Amino acid sequence: MGSYKINHAMASATSDVIMPNWQTVSPLFINTFPWYISGNKQKTTIKLCANSKGLFIHIVAEDSYSSSEQIELNHMLICEDSCVEFFFSPSGILGSNYINLEVNCCGTMHIAYGSNRENRQFMSQDIAKNIQCQSSISSLKKQESSEDTQWVVDIYLPFSAIEMLTGEKVNPNKWFANFYRCGGKTEPQYASWQNIPTTTPDFHQPDYFGELIFTSPL
Repeated sequence: MGSYKINHAMASATSDVIMPNWQTVSPLFINTFPWYISGNKQKTTIKLCANSKGLFIHIVAEDSYSSSEQIELNHMLICEDSCVEFFFSPSGILGSNYINLEVNCCGTMHIAYGSNRENRQFMSQDIAKNIQCQSSISSLKKQESSEDTQWVVDIYLPFSAIEMLTGEKVNPNKWFANFYRCGGKTEPQYASWQNIPTTTPDFHQPDYFGELIFTSPL
């Protein structure tokens, strides 16, 4: 099982900007391709840090074919846009209920909670409005362009939003999680941080999550 240490952030989130110094934060990479067939294996880098109130997420996705169509929270086809997904169990118990946070290249999100892929509880708009999300792409939708090289998304996820969705306090020391890259019209490869040994693409595999360790208890 892989692990990643989340350090305390000497930063704050405001209504306008997310401000960690990402140059000082170590990365993890979505660089495992369990179901690879063909095409370029494009690089995806994730950085995480936290303050006492929430988690900062920094996504840099190399992408020669960036595209997105969905603009509504919790649209089920966000996963078909150029997309990065963060699945995590904030209880700190491997195999427990988990949240799937999916974000396309324009910053539209899908967030739900449950024990498996069925019967998931979607995050309401009232809760989701507490999450800050900024994309390097200013438009709500995106078509592929010959100038595409990468996209960047920054998210500030308050622990209070997680707790309102799950009805439980987050574990202050450790979570279990995986990160994924998928979607897009051209070369829609499926990649993950932690390997998933299934024969077909399936991100809903909490037994194969890695560890996220908070170096300073929340």
